[in-house]
Amino acid sequence: MCTPTKINGVLLFLVSFFVPLCGITQSAINKDAIPSLKIYNEKSINTANLESSPAFVGDKIGFVYTGNKIKILGKEIAEPYYELGYSIVNQDNSLQGKQIYNKRINSDLHEGAMSYDAHQNKLFFTRVHKETRKIKGKDSDTLYLMIMSADLNVAKPVVTPINLNVENYSVCHPALTSDGKTMIYASDKTGGKGKSDLYTAYFNGEEWSGIINLGSNINSDAREMFPNILNDSILIFASDRPGGFGGFDMYVSVLRNGSWDTPEILPSPLNSPFDDLGLIVRENGKSGYFASNRPGGKGEDDIYRFETSIPLFSAEPVLMATSTVTILDKLTLEGIGFAKITLTPLDIDINNFTLSSYNVDMLSGRDPGDLILKLTPKKGKSYPEITTDSFGITTFQLKKAQKYLIKTSAPGYAETSLIYDYSIFGSAFNMVLEPEGEEDMTEVGGPAPEVKDQVDPTSVNVPLEAGTVLVFDNIYYEYNSSVILRGAAVELDALARMMLLNPEVKVRLESHTDSRGAAPYNLPLSLDRATAARQYLTKIGVDEDRITIKGFGESKLRNECKDNVPCSESKHKYNRRTEVIIEK
Repeated sequence: MCTPTKINGVLLFLVSFFVPLCGITQSAINKDAIPSLKIYNEKSINTANLESSPAFVGDKIGFVYTGNKIKILGKEIAEPYYELGYSIVNQDNSLQGKQIYNKRINSDLHEGAMSYDAHQNKLFFTRVHKETRKIKGKDSDTLYLMIMSADLNVAKPVVTPINLNVENYSVCHPALTSDGKTMIYASDKTGGKGKSDLYTAYFNGEEWSGIINLGSNINSDAREMFPNILNDSILIFASDRPGGFGGFDMYVSVLRNGSWDTPEILPSPLNSPFDDLGLIVRENGKSGYFASNRPGGKGEDDIYRFETSIPLFSAEPVLMATSTVTILDKLTLEGIGFAKITLTPLDIDINNFTLSSYNVDMLSGRDPGDLILKLTPKKGKSYPEITTDSFGITTFQLKKAQKYLIKTSAPGYAETSLIYDYSIFGSAFNMVLEPEGEEDMTEVGGPAPEVKDQVDPTSVNVPLEAGTVLVFDNIYYEYNSSVILRGAAVELDALARMMLLNPEVKVRLESHTDSRGAAPYNLPLSLDRATAARQYLTKIGVDEDRITIKGFGESKLRNECKDNVPCSESKHKYNRRTEVIIEK
């Protein structure tokens, strides 16, 4: 692969690859996970053509696909388009529908494997580069691969090559760590060990630097490609080295003490005698996606989903976290001192529902013949009881990937409980206890209050001066959602009216969340909300080219309500806003 003059080689490099190794001292693979592992063909997006190279892109799954259109890369050879698309993820992790990236990303050449940086809202992806040269008086095309970046904060992103690209050699298949600052990628440039090697580079804030070949422990004389990184410590890649199941096989290596372990081949049914590549795995290790051209699929390469009740990787580190909870009086929002808290680990995975994780009871319904199925999560052994301090605050340690049932009680208050997920609640959260005798049930989190459209948009003044910053506090979203409530965007209506009357004006929308929930979760949420605001304006008739977006998550709070600081709902609401910067 990575042969600049072979078109078929380039195209294969865009979508496939993986093989085995010996002398493994410690298995990275949890063998107990394999008996329960199930494979599903994602039939709703797979076609008779090719779907391959899945990637996590925020809360969506990106992938490479081919359509029915044909593009010509050489005078003798016609190949179908290799383009980038994405799909919505259903609650059971299956994929729904195929959306296509715009023409700035899908060019008149081929696009390939991608990776997403949530912090910058940037997409890094592979693209074919073609150079035409005169050789003995005749035009000759040379093809090689480059890594491109696209800023998704604008409706029509500017796509630029990154500085890791090397003329006349292929540089492709980017994979990013969670902070977006380290990239592992493939290249066939000179100085490598095999036909293509894996390299790592670091982003210093301005450019990619510190390029290092991952060495002979990872790279072989064959081709290593399609890397993906799980939890910043597990490398999954493809290789066609000898000794595998056949074709390209998938391997895994764990980062220990600053170096990568000897790679280990993934077992069947993940690998097969055919090409298997591009495995991505969710943080909990129980679900993910890969591509394969094994028999029984719908087309060339198909995207498959795997599910297992036990984490796939035994070498996955147990990530611990510290979390602070504040117990509040529902009426006064004052801390409740010396409240009692119990934590019980749950044998459930919210993103991977299995009935065996629940105790099932059949109850009689209100009407004759009606039955109610009551599911209660199976519990582990409860931890020792915790007591809050005099201000209603306590701190505890827990496993990031574990779900917990948290019960809270205090004299004079009704007991309440919630299912705690660190990825949602983060390192600081509140629980509200209701004084005994109150009629309303306690609600921890919930939808934003119903908003009534009491303001005429024409009465909202929107200045036109360039550089003006407008803070829109009154765009209301559903709780934990980017959906704008009906009648809750009076300020956006006023902005749209101003922009339609002044077609030369351009704006930048910057969206912010409060500090509740984990910061890695709040950042994409703010991007989704900024995107929703832009879509709201474009539906009214504002040209999307006039609107850029930026999400800041919880990084720019306007008051003291950061992590571990108890605050009222009104103070948290003050941090949830969309700022509009007038640009001309």
